[in-house]
Amino acid sequence: MADLTLAPPRPRGARRPLVLGTLGHVVNDAYTAFLPALLPMFHLQLGLDGTTLAGLVAIFALSASLPGPFLGKLSDRFGEAYVTAVSVLFSAVLLSLLALVRSVPLLFALVAVAGLGSAAIHPAGSMLVRQGTSRPELAVALFAAGGMLGYAAGPTLLAVARDHAGSALPLVLVLPGIVAAATIMALVPIVSTSRPASTKARFDWRLVFGPVGLVTLAAAFAFLPATAVLNGLPLFLMERHGLPDTHPAIAGTLTTFSLAAAIGGIGIGLLAARLSRTRLLAAVLTGSVPAFLALLWLAPDGTGYAIVLGAAGALSYAATPILVVAAQDLAPRSGATASGMVFGLGSALAGLMYFGIGALQGEVGVGLALSLAFVAPVLSAAISFAVLRRVPSVAAASVTETLCVCAAASGAGIVTCAPSCNLSRNGVSRNA
Repeated sequence: MADLTLAPPRPRGARRPLVLGTLGHVVNDAYTAFLPALLPMFHLQLGLDGTTLAGLVAIFALSASLPGPFLGKLSDRFGEAYVTAVSVLFSAVLLSLLALVRSVPLLFALVAVAGLGSAAIHPAGSMLVRQGTSRPELAVALFAAGGMLGYAAGPTLLAVARDHAGSALPLVLVLPGIVAAATIMALVPIVSTSRPASTKARFDWRLVFGPVGLVTLAAAFAFLPATAVLNGLPLFLMERHGLPDTHPAIAGTLTTFSLAAAIGGIGIGLLAARLSRTRLLAAVLTGSVPAFLALLWLAPDGTGYAIVLGAAGALSYAATPILVVAAQDLAPRSGATASGMVFGLGSALAGLMYFGIGALQGEVGVGLALSLAFVAPVLSAAISFAVLRRVPSVAAASVTETLCVCAAASGAGIVTCAPSCNLSRNGVSRNA
C-alpha cells in the first residue's frame, strides 16, 4: 500500500525546485546540441568522414544514457540539487571545449566523458522537480519539455557565440552553465537535498529484474518510434518522395516533431492528475501508432501530413512523465536510480532496437522497417498495463483534510488553499 501523509502547507518557495530543475535541463541540453552542430566543422577541419562522425555521435549517445542508473544512485545518496548543479557545470565545461579541440583522439575522449553530464542530470533533475508538488507527472513533463527546448536553442546560441565572441569564445560558451549551476545551488531549498540515512551506497540490481526493469523495457518500446522518426524518416522522405537532403520539408519535419513532443508531454502531465494513470498511458501509446503509420502514406507538402506529424510528435514522448513517475514510485528509496533507468537505459535500449531497424532497411525497405518501429508502443502498453495496475493509486484528499490544510494556510498567511494530501517523502510514494 502507499503511505499517505497530510503534508504541511507549502512555503512560498515550494516551486523553486521545479523551476530550477527545469532550468538546469534547458541549459544542459542546449550544450548537448553543440555536438551535432559542430559535426560539419569536424568534417572540414579534422577531415572526419561520415562513418567516423556517426561513431562520434554513437559514443556520446552511449555516454549520455547507459551510466544513468549508476549516476542516479549518486543523486539518491548525495541529493538531487547537488548532482543537478554539478551535471550542468560538467556539461558546460566539457561540451564548450568541443568548439576548440583540434585533435581527433582528444575529441573522441572528450565526447566519451562529456555525455556523463546528461546521464546524471536526467535522474537527478527529474527527482528535484518533484519536490513539494502533488502533481509529479506534470513536473516531470515540464522537466522533459525544458530539455527539448534547450536542445532546439543550442545550435543557434553556439552560432551566435562563434560569430561574435572572438577570443572570448570559451568564456562566453561556458558562462551560462556556470550561472545556472550557481543559481541552482543558491536557491534550491536545503530540504530538497536531504537523504534518508538508510539509503544504500551500492546499486540495487533488483531494480533491473523487478517492476522497475519492466517499466524501463516499456519505456524503450515507447521511445522507439520517436528514435525512428528523428533518424529514419528523413531517409524515407528522400527515398519515397525524391526530396534532396537540403529540402525544407526535412528540417521542418524534425523541428515540428520536436516542438510537438514538448507540448504533448506537458499536456499529458496535466491530464495525469485527473485520469487513471494506466488508462491514460494505454490511450497515449496505442493512439500514437496510427499517427506514426500515417506519416508513411502522406505527402510531406500537404496539410494532412503537418497535422499527423504534430499528433505523432505530441504522442511520441507523452508516456515519459507517467513511466518516470511510476518507476520512481516503485523504488521510493532509489527514485533517482529508477529515473536513470527509464531515461538512460530505456533510451539506450531504444537505440539498440533502432540499430536492428536500420539493418532491416536495406533488406525490406525503409518504409516497412519503420512500420515495425511504429507499432512498438503496443508492446509498451501491454507491459505498462501489467506493471502499473499493481501500483496503488493515490486517493484524493477528503473534505476534512482540505479544510484542515486551508485553515492552516490561512493562519500562516499563505494564499494557496487546495487539497494537499501528498505522498510522503517529498512526493515519492512508499510502496511495499
